[in-house]
Amino acid sequence: MQRLTPAEEKVMLKLWRLEVAVVKDILELYEKPRPSYNTVSTIVRILEKKKFIEHKKKGRGYIYMPRVTQSDYSEYLISFLKANYFDNDVEKFKAAIV
Repeated sequence: MQRLTPAEEKVMLKLWRLEVAVVKDILELYEKPRPSYNTVSTIVRILEKKKFIEHKKKGRGYIYMPRVTQSDYSEYLISFLKANYFDNDVEKFKAAIV
């Protein structure tokens, strides 16, 4: 697994919430001012290349669903932070999050 950019994380958080969505559904969860449709669509394609989401054909478009669960990504992210910012020291990590 790899770490997502902040923009990718925003899309994933919305898709995890929706579970199944088209780009328009994801876009509607953004507060105004919203990014453009093309921006969100590009991020969705990037996430698909990174194997975080998958799609199915629906009519002339696609519906998207997560391939990676939010809890799996959360566990990865916690491990990443602990390893890269706290030298894998659990006590330092715990002290930082309290």
